[in-house]
Amino acid sequence: HSRFNRRVQVNHPNIWSFIKFLQGEENRFHHIYIQFTAGLGARPKQAETIAIQRRIDTLDKRYYDGAMNAMEYLGGLSFTVAKRKK
Repeated sequence: HSRFNRRVQVNHPNIWSFIKFLQGEENRFHHIYIQFTAGLGARPKQAETIAIQRRIDTLDKRYYDGAMNAMEYLGGLSFTVAKRKK
């Protein structure tokens, strides 16, 4: 529902905006299909994404090993994934 609203960009869409949305999704899927059949792989992860994933994995391991409680775990996760101000 949220993805649909973001893609249509209309609060209360009518049938025509819905049809236009479906045509756009079909076109998007067709382009992705062509790219994958042509041999395009998934994009490599950026260094920042890899670093964040490592932090999350470390928090997971420490939590499931019993080294931290649930509040510390959630606090660490929120600190890790919070958007940084520029």
